[in-house]
Amino acid sequence: MGPVTAVGTAETLHLNLLGPVEAHRGGTPVKLGGPKPRTMLAALLLARGRVVSDTRLTALLWDERPPTTCPAQLHTYASRVRHLLGPGVEVERRRPGYLLVLPDRGVRVDLLEFQERAARGAEALTAGRAATAADELRRALAVWRGVALGGVCDALADVERDRLEEERLVTLERRIDADLELGRHAALIPELIALIAADPLREGLRGQLMTALYRSGRQADALAAYRAARATLADELGLEPSAALRRLHQALLSGDPALLPRVPQASRGAVPKTSAKPAPAVAPTAREPVAVGVAVAAAGRASAPAGPVTARAPASASAPHGERPLRPAELPPPPADFTGRDQEVMRLGTALTTRRPRRPDQAVHVVTGMPGIGKTAVVLQTAHRVKSSYPDGQIHLDLRGSGPRPLDTADALAELLRLLGVPAARIPGTLDERVRAWRTRTADRRVLLVLDDAADERRLRPLLPVTDGCAVLITSRSGLYALEGVSRTVLGPLSPPESRSLFDKLAGRLRTGAEPASAAAVVDACAGLPLALRIAGAKVAARGHWPLSRHADRLTDPGRTLAELAFSDLSLRDRLMESYRRLTPSARRALRFHSELGPHPVQARTAARALGTGHEEVEELLADLAAAHWAEVVRQPGGYAYRLHPLVRLFARDMLADEEGAVPHVLPVRSSWALARTGDTA
Repeated sequence: MGPVTAVGTAETLHLNLLGPVEAHRGGTPVKLGGPKPRTMLAALLLARGRVVSDTRLTALLWDERPPTTCPAQLHTYASRVRHLLGPGVEVERRRPGYLLVLPDRGVRVDLLEFQERAARGAEALTAGRAATAADELRRALAVWRGVALGGVCDALADVERDRLEEERLVTLERRIDADLELGRHAALIPELIALIAADPLREGLRGQLMTALYRSGRQADALAAYRAARATLADELGLEPSAALRRLHQALLSGDPALLPRVPQASRGAVPKTSAKPAPAVAPTAREPVAVGVAVAAAGRASAPAGPVTARAPASASAPHGERPLRPAELPPPPADFTGRDQEVMRLGTALTTRRPRRPDQAVHVVTGMPGIGKTAVVLQTAHRVKSSYPDGQIHLDLRGSGPRPLDTADALAELLRLLGVPAARIPGTLDERVRAWRTRTADRRVLLVLDDAADERRLRPLLPVTDGCAVLITSRSGLYALEGVSRTVLGPLSPPESRSLFDKLAGRLRTGAEPASAAAVVDACAGLPLALRIAGAKVAARGHWPLSRHADRLTDPGRTLAELAFSDLSLRDRLMESYRRLTPSARRALRFHSELGPHPVQARTAARALGTGHEEVEELLADLAAAHWAEVVRQPGGYAYRLHPLVRLFARDMLADEEGAVPHVLPVRSSWALARTGDTA
């Protein structure tokens, strides 16, 4: 596809999801039609530059009762959306689904505008810039026009609406935090009363109301608000208020001076007016307070959420006499050319900066995917974005899990204790003692821990803090599915626009712009793998006297693709080999044979014939390869199939040549050894 023509600035296209799904071009509404074309547009926009499969679109449009003509109807709806949005916007057929491609200029998406402003506001709030935070967060909320995804099919609304509404509510609570820090407590009271009436079980709002009442000189009303919260939680859920809300109550009873804001009286003002109407809250759920400001800290909670006015117990509280607690700042820098992954970083950042005691699966996050997919880059980008929320330190530890000698758990704990200021002579000798010491020293602290390249659950469990004030980001080539109480982010290949953007940054836009066809060929050969793109871009930049077409010719030759994807200390083959050696012999054999069955999804029965073994055994092997991110699961009528990433397939074919010596007779004739030698990938 040629370059996309930018939409003229006078004809700016507005695409709206935060309210009724709408499109406006130059201020004129675009008639989208009924729920199905709106659902198609919304699903493609929510995918953020990724292909939405036919299977998912079918489920969103028709739920469990798809018509027999649904493939043709999907094509019709995609064509209608393309026609309605006009020039500059492409709805491309990219098997196994459809992809929405927006131009760089001339298009505004309200969801992106909201998320960008909300992120800037959150960063300003944690950095202590309350006025900037209040302004940005208020502008973010003003983007909303009502209940998100209005007018779409129920299936899409059921999947996405609650998530979007939660983002709105978190942003709203942060905006109230900022207003509290600015001394606008009196003006906030009516708003908080109305919000609590709509969502009576949201404890964050209850804590904010109690704080606002107290700061307005209404201590009795603040205590009455706590009693009302306690009665509601008991009646509705049979629960006591959260520990944070109880600590705030104790601070109110004692009249702790730390409850008062630090902002000078002269800088206080009324809450600025906004024309945005608040959207209805989601179904109530019990939650800890998002912001109780200084009040929680004043109640003696050393791991209270970080913020502009947070007062914490001294970090030395949990350290034995004579030890000097440290606040490590061990994060490596994030990649300066980080590209894509906006949604993943946004979700992780939101979870890590939501200022309330978290559920276990909100405190430990595993980022996983195939070798070279960019796990560490995503984690470091996220960690730097939220590090100001973890004032007791940020620690990065390479566990070397994909190498031949993973870091021993006892040695890892010794390093973690050293980083927190424990002298070498005081580090306990046994593993159990080190685990207890690590948990003791993190119990009253707010630390962000990045554990890079974890090998397995057994080595990882002793390293996890147990306090809700700490958070952990983990990268692993396995999904660590036996690890309890974690959330997982599985990274797939970059989208074509993201891949091209990264390659342009690495190789130089002048080079890629001068030879666009060759640049496209290089990007296509890298198949969305960030490591491959990084190596290819570095080579192009280092060999400026070579035409880009020469790089493209070498890289697109399947017989030398992997050899080309090596430069300096980076090698895709070496990275794949590290993980390959960790597979069982039977899994390695299944991977090798799979590579000769073509680039398309392969069902277990086909692989079983090739391997000369039972269907159930092969099904388990392929499922294990998928869990380890060597294969992708593709849903098909009557079952599942498994497809290899193009670069994984080339690697596996090399391993077949090296380890088998000849193609076994059970493989299909069309996958002959001669074709493999010539690098045929069809």
